[in-house]
Amino acid sequence: MSGWKPYVDRIEEFGASWAALVGKKEPQSVWYMTEGPEAARAETNDNLVKLAKDYSDFDTLRANGITLVPGIRYMVTKADDEFVHGRKGDQTVIALDFGDGIMVATHGSKVQTGNLVKDMTALADYLKETAHQR
Repeated sequence: MSGWKPYVDRIEEFGASWAALVGKKEPQSVWYMTEGPEAARAETNDNLVKLAKDYSDFDTLRANGITLVPGIRYMVTKADDEFVHGRKGDQTVIALDFGDGIMVATHGSKVQTGNLVKDMTALADYLKETAHQR
């Protein structure tokens, strides 16, 4: 079990339907992600690493969108130092920086994005303050 699992579990408790923590420093890697279809895990892992590499390049994120699982591309509607936000139909993706890593979460229409961002930001601040780096 990964030491990052409790943080991913916490993001899901905030209302996310799926979550992951990804390292930003070279070489980028997925530290932990919610279980999903086994067939898509390798591609999702690669897509998360790409997101970590592109995270600070807001123009690239806006132009290319965010793909997490095969066949689902989120249109980026906000990308700045605060957080990255994207939408695909009634599904939303959020990515937040917490120092050496980013946290990524998705949610459906029953969850308020603002509340999830607020809770994820508090968790990101905690990780920064306590220097939870890999």
